[in-house]
Amino acid sequence: MSKKILIGVAWPYVNGDLHLGHLAGYLLPADIFARYQRMLGNDCVMVSGSDCHGTPITVAADKEKISPTEIIEEYHVKDVDLFKLYGLSYNLYTKTTTENHKKIVQEMFLDLLKNGYIVKGTMRQYYSETESKFLPDRYVEGECPHCHAKNQRSDQCEACGRWLEDGELIDPVSKNTLTPVILKDTEHYFLDLEKFTPELTKYVDSKRGIWRDWVYKEASSWLKEGLKKRAITRDMDWSIDLPIEELMKLPQEMQLSNYTGKKIYVWFEAVIGYLSATVEWESIQKGAEYSEGIFYKQDGQVVGWKDYWLNPECEIYNFMGQDNLVFHTLMWPAQLIGSNKDYTLPHNVVVNKFMNLEGKKFSKSRNWTIDSKKIAENYGVDLVRYYVSANFPENKEGDFTWASFIAGVNNELVANLGNYINRTLKFLENKYQGKLSIDGINVDEQIKNQIDSTYIKMGEYLSKCQFVNALNELMSLSKFANKYFDEQKIWIKINEDPESARTVLLNLLNIVENLGVLMSPFLPSSSEKLFKMLDKDLPKPILEKNMWQSVYSNSYMLNGTVEVLFNKLDPAIVLEKKDN
Repeated sequence: MSKKILIGVAWPYVNGDLHLGHLAGYLLPADIFARYQRMLGNDCVMVSGSDCHGTPITVAADKEKISPTEIIEEYHVKDVDLFKLYGLSYNLYTKTTTENHKKIVQEMFLDLLKNGYIVKGTMRQYYSETESKFLPDRYVEGECPHCHAKNQRSDQCEACGRWLEDGELIDPVSKNTLTPVILKDTEHYFLDLEKFTPELTKYVDSKRGIWRDWVYKEASSWLKEGLKKRAITRDMDWSIDLPIEELMKLPQEMQLSNYTGKKIYVWFEAVIGYLSATVEWESIQKGAEYSEGIFYKQDGQVVGWKDYWLNPECEIYNFMGQDNLVFHTLMWPAQLIGSNKDYTLPHNVVVNKFMNLEGKKFSKSRNWTIDSKKIAENYGVDLVRYYVSANFPENKEGDFTWASFIAGVNNELVANLGNYINRTLKFLENKYQGKLSIDGINVDEQIKNQIDSTYIKMGEYLSKCQFVNALNELMSLSKFANKYFDEQKIWIKINEDPESARTVLLNLLNIVENLGVLMSPFLPSSSEKLFKMLDKDLPKPILEKNMWQSVYSNSYMLNGTVEVLFNKLDPAIVLEKKDN
């Protein structure tokens, strides 16, 4: 019996090019997991989109002296092209500027307000007397009071991850003018997180053993520290409007005294995109026009958003980097709970730590970054996918170094997996004219056991989102195969015992074919290329049918000349190009 699986991938800000840390943090893990779930025959939908609101967008627009809309259009298109380049298999990649998203955000806001989870309050917000206006968080910088990192924004320290309340920042200044700012009273709406403490505690406790241990401990720590009311509106220009017309119909005690300049805070609305994108995905299926982003529907997928969000049997997975941990483990579940609509809560919140570059954090402003598009174009998408996947920062911070990239590709991917596939297919090409057929399937039991157990082990790891371990199992099968190739000395057997050599080659080819299936979630384009060389079709996901299982054949025929799957990297060339 297949499952309903909904994968919500973190929404990247469209304020600049995405670097390799984004691929490592959430983009590639989500894609690998989605591909695996579809191979199992599960009804899997993967959604996300461009996060278009808030001050990150206006900051970028100010810097380039263009409008926020122009920034969005520029980087949304770039991101979509990048995702297509890397083969990220979204069912829908959209934007938070759609009317659909705005409508659903406003509906959830009103639900929470009417249910007593949103309350009014006065807060002290940073105000620039020089500019005569309240400033959004990213327009105020100063020293973190906890770790004393400099140039931190006023709502969260990127260095230590701590939330900051207005007034905590040391020596705050306007990012625009570098002049000091003051705190001034302003009325806003707050999400009363304290009211959710019992339900969130029960929810988080139920995730022990499902979430990564460090994620569970961090979320539990936030709960023990005590949740506070959190502002969900701000004095700002570029964000979703409050539903003023509907608010004016509510009792006076639910209304602010003045709505001028008040907008819905981006942290509150962006996560609602997982819900709104699923609704949009259904509407596109029913004939709505869709002209940008990514849309995909698997054959046989005719479902509605309620089949995921109002279905307790559906498993919802969220993928993000560690800076989004608190929003997804606590805030988003609270929003879903407080809506009182019986929404399905996330089953697993899959968080990766940061991947650094040569020991330092990625920083475009300091020109310390790697262009994700350029590295793929220079060396091949699957070489990048392999190295990043093998080094996912699942439980500790990762570190991309050019030396380890070269070594990982050359010593692991090329020398192990690529070498085994190439030497086997070249042997078939050179010694058997590219054809082998044996009556009946006579694959050795030892070989079958290795292949079968690899599917099981990889499947167990992939189901738990332990992608590094899963990839290690794939490489272990390849190492076993190389060892088997060497031990059998088929190049001698072909002369001394031709029939035995044919059986050995059949074993080797069956391993090759199964490696092609097993590597498909990680290295999809290479998997396709391999099956084309074998003149076969890569097993495609079929709803309700498990394709994640061993395939055995007694006949193989090459389609044309054998080509190398993975090219070895020239260290001199890579190191020469790395700063370009």
